Amino acid sequence: MTAPFTNETRFVRPPWTRLRRCERRGVWLFLVPERVFFPCPITVEILQRIESPQSLSVIARDLARDYDAPEDLIKADVADLIGGFVESGYVRRLDS
Repeated sequence: MTAPFTNETRFVRPPWTRLRRCERRGVWLFLVPERVFFPCPITVEILQRIESPQSLSVIARDLARDYDAPEDLIKADVADLIGGFVESGYVRRLDS
């Protein structure tokens, strides 16, 4: 289990992961070695935002603004989602 995230914990997708739109199927694909994920639209939004290092607080703030939702609720949901990818090794945690 990973340690709790702070507001300043930064995340990034490793260079060997790919987020691609499959026009033939009309879906997004998150490609990692030997696996293909079919992420929901919100997961795609989050994965796009961590193509370069981004802090949890910035991700939550931007999503709260874009979706007119409570930042604290979004931060908790984003931390849970990203935490699963961190534990699997598909997202890197960059601690200062």
